Amino acid sequence: MLSFLGLMLLAFAGLVRPQQPDYSPGSQGKNIFLLAGQSNMAGRGGVVNDTWDGSVPPECRPNPSVLRLSAALRWVEAREPLHKDIDANKTCGIGPGMAFANTLLSKDSSLGVVGLVPCAIGGTRISQWARGGDLYAQLVKRAGAALQGGGTIRALLWYQGESDTESREEAELYKGRLEKFFIDLRFDLSSPMLPIIQVSLASGEEPDVETVRAAQLGLDLPNVRCIDAKGLQLQPDGLHLSTPAQARLGEMLADTFLQTMPSPIQNSAPKRFHNFVFHIFHNSPSLCLLLYLSCVIVLGPRVVDSLGGNGSTRSKHKNIFILAGQSNMAGRGGVVNNIWDGFVPPESRSNPAILRLSSQLEWEEAHEPLHGDIDVRKTCGVGPGMAFANGLLEKAPGFEGVSLVPCAVGGTSITEWARGTRLYKDLVTRARAAEEGGGKIRAILWYQGERDTVNQEDAEAYKDKLKELIVNLRAELHSPLLPVLQVGLASGQGPFLETVREAQLEIDLPNVVYVDAKGLELERDGLHLTTTAQVCLGEMLADAFLRSFSSPRPDSSYP
Repeated sequence: MLSFLGLMLLAFAGLVRPQQPDYSPGSQGKNIFLLAGQSNMAGRGGVVNDTWDGSVPPECRPNPSVLRLSAALRWVEAREPLHKDIDANKTCGIGPGMAFANTLLSKDSSLGVVGLVPCAIGGTRISQWARGGDLYAQLVKRAGAALQGGGTIRALLWYQGESDTESREEAELYKGRLEKFFIDLRFDLSSPMLPIIQVSLASGEEPDVETVRAAQLGLDLPNVRCIDAKGLQLQPDGLHLSTPAQARLGEMLADTFLQTMPSPIQNSAPKRFHNFVFHIFHNSPSLCLLLYLSCVIVLGPRVVDSLGGNGSTRSKHKNIFILAGQSNMAGRGGVVNNIWDGFVPPESRSNPAILRLSSQLEWEEAHEPLHGDIDVRKTCGVGPGMAFANGLLEKAPGFEGVSLVPCAVGGTSITEWARGTRLYKDLVTRARAAEEGGGKIRAILWYQGERDTVNQEDAEAYKDKLKELIVNLRAELHSPLLPVLQVGLASGQGPFLETVREAQLEIDLPNVVYVDAKGLELERDGLHLTTTAQVCLGEMLADAFLRSFSSPRPDSSYP
């Protein structure tokens, strides 16, 4: 009978006419690139005394397969100066954009149409590109307009920073501001892995040009590449790239993009069987009805209903939560002298609707100690996880089940969780295993930092390292809005507790919620939360999640 159903599906699939690629303006075949920054991205090649000489080298000449989004948000054939109607208060000349596009097409003709979205404005500082400003809003608006009618954003090309070399203060703040700009932009474009190719400065005010260059070259975000413009020929003003230099820069940008060749970031893409069925329904309801009736006849109505996702125990446990950090997340409640007293309070008791992912990557009914086979070098007791899950189920009946993924390991510093480390890799591996067979990661619960209170250097570096970890995990898990519930420390192992707590409180990433454990009861060691305190913390985390991310539907989008 199943083979009959398969034949039916193949037959219906054959009736849906596959569309051939369409590379006309406004088509879905456009490979879209955002061009942003200041004057060297806008283009001043060939401009002397505010007059452009009009010379366009062969690498920058028009090509019917290269489009640009005009200031009026219309796709037109691209030509130099690309930014003429965008950076309208300055005289524009040759920039890197046309050479970039022509080089792409000459080296990979399968790309089809390249759509350039010029957004650069001369003389702007990084602070002027921050979220909430006019430049940022305009960039997001133009990116959204470029996607109308289809297409994929392939990368952001970014060249900016000369204005930030004019003062020591601006130069020293540059790295943090640039990092936040990239994070915010990826967030607002719903593209956590948006490739970014940034250009490190070829010019600027000494000595702070090297401070900005160091910030650019040292930026460590996933899918961000940096190419160095230092040494390229400058105009007589000593600031702007010459026409030959701009052509060369465009080629360098293209080569860098082609070396990585990331998968397109699409505005829509059917990826599952149900998307295919939706496509059939949308285009031919009669075919969909016939398909459904055929399934009912062949398989029976109860089996057909089970295909909707409510048929198995595992399919109900779609709300996945990652538990990570160190000992107070792993759980030391009730542990004295390395012996757990075995007491499990009612709020932390087992529930058939709560699962845990074992160290063998198998789902099983959850029970305390949750981290018993994860944090194996220490004695685990009661942690916040079970009280959190039971609290969710009690206060949000819409949750059909909760699946917990314990990953915490006692005594670990934030450095030990950095991308590339064993702990980071284990967390990502377990998160991906949890999603196999269905389910959605709803949040990361993070409680860590006691180890980083021991010395001042670690404490002062904590904020940047935690932000970097969150950004990297979101990118790795393809979830730019993934909620993170982080716990402010109740205790520390050293004198810099308040430094780390302040860093935790100041994390300014979107969808990161702070839950303060200060004042909760501690074990006699003065470091670990008691069983009672762990229950309280679990309930606080549940309340924070429901208050901030209230929808219990696993397929819902985060705000």
